[in-house]
Amino acid sequence: MELLSFENFISLIIVFVSWILVIFLLTAKTKNYKSNVILALFFIVNAQDSSGLFAHFFVYPKYPGLGMLINATVFFKMPLLFMYFLSVIYSDFTFKRKHLWHLLPWVLNLIVLFPRYFAVDFEGKEAFLAANSIERFPEIKISYLLVHLQIVVYLIMSLKLIRNYKFLLLENYSNANLFNYKWLFQLVLLFAIEALIATLKNVFMFLKLETAYFYTFLFTEIVALGFMCWIVLKALHNPELFRGVNSNLQLVRNLVIDEIQMADETGRETKEIEDIVKLKNYMKEKEPFLNASLTIYDLSKQMNIPVKELSLLINRSLNQHFFDFINSYRIKKAMEILKNPAKKSTTVLEILYEVGFNSKSSFNTAFKNYTHLTPTEYREKVLKSVA
Repeated sequence: MELLSFENFISLIIVFVSWILVIFLLTAKTKNYKSNVILALFFIVNAQDSSGLFAHFFVYPKYPGLGMLINATVFFKMPLLFMYFLSVIYSDFTFKRKHLWHLLPWVLNLIVLFPRYFAVDFEGKEAFLAANSIERFPEIKISYLLVHLQIVVYLIMSLKLIRNYKFLLLENYSNANLFNYKWLFQLVLLFAIEALIATLKNVFMFLKLETAYFYTFLFTEIVALGFMCWIVLKALHNPELFRGVNSNLQLVRNLVIDEIQMADETGRETKEIEDIVKLKNYMKEKEPFLNASLTIYDLSKQMNIPVKELSLLINRSLNQHFFDFINSYRIKKAMEILKNPAKKSTTVLEILYEVGFNSKSSFNTAFKNYTHLTPTEYREKVLKSVA
């Protein structure tokens, strides 16, 4: 009867959806297979943490030690999610020995539980798992505290990582469809909401507020199911969500610190002015911005200027992100075409592709930010004044 309760039915759906997604991730053909494996492991652990049915009904009754080890995999959830972020943000991500530090909370939890759980016999483990074990064994409270502390720390780390990703994209890439960091931010935000509700559930459990605990537990299960369904829909509609950046890329604020420490100020301003003139002349004459996939690396090679110097020149000296700098030239080029009566029959869609955009929405947004008019409104206004 307990197995068929409504909350357990929701848990079974979560497990089913999770494993469907795991199979999809492990069998899908993609260049980001390493990321898929990490995400698949995350979903396996998350399904176990959300339901716990397998361990509760089939493991704990005969093997309580193994059951506790299975439950302790909850400490792998946040490290796996963080590793997934690293693997999709940085195209050259590889596992390193330093990543073993992510196992520290799991090890601490085992150390806490060892004396009065893992080191005792079957009856001792049964007593530990009894209904009143929360009062008798503070180790359980410590385990819960470690879990929630880990979640807070990793959420902060993840948000910082995503924020840096955003600025790395702005400073090094020119195409707006790369900004899938929004998906990462949404993922962290939804997970944070789920974690907050789960924390309230555990607070009610420790306070012995059984009714509040039951409803928050049920709500947590429903939110977890919604979270899984959202992931599935995202995977179906956006099979290639990310383009990784090289981990050697640095934010401009870090480059400025290096320059202050290393550069000789003599003649720096003169060279800076010369480089700006050179850059603007190159953009006007060669029009490299027409390449929709242009990156700061591509432009640095074309101009024979080190990436670091070019990044500082655009992002600091011109006070623009590379993304905004390139798109300003694209918009100016589009304006020239739109106001040309001879090209009146050229559609806006054809123009946006011609000048280097590959998304109508990003083109319209950038154009309106620059001119305060839509491309169609601008064309009508200019051609009307000419007539």
